[in-house]
Amino acid sequence: MNNPEALAAAVSGEDAAIYAYGVIGALLNAGPRRRALEALRAHQSWRERIAQLMPGDTAPTPAIAYDFPMQVIDAGAAIALAQLVENRLVVVYADLAATCEGERRADAVLAASECATRAVVWGAPSQAFPHDTTST
Repeated sequence: MNNPEALAAAVSGEDAAIYAYGVIGALLNAGPRRRALEALRAHQSWRERIAQLMPGDTAPTPAIAYDFPMQVIDAGAAIALAQLVENRLVVVYADLAATCEGERRADAVLAASECATRAVVWGAPSQAFPHDTTST
């Protein structure tokens, strides 16, 4: 994966996370809903930051809707989706970090770390190398 592809994957991953957190927040009570809103804001910030690194106007546009790998109809499923979204983004940002250096690499590592931390806060087990469990 080269850097433009990795940047596009990060933007697309953030777009999916932003959409997911809209659904997640709608299914949670006050405390967890605030945490979902904080995560939404973080993903919006990272999306804009990464999109600005892409040349010209080449950042991918968000999809109209996204399919989830599970039915998300209650708080338990919303939390499971939050865990999945965060762990998937850890992998995306690790791939991005592998394609760049300097400040950009440090940013990708920071984003991956933030996603991994949020996944654990949502109740996911801590993992040395988070992975997408829906594709294995």
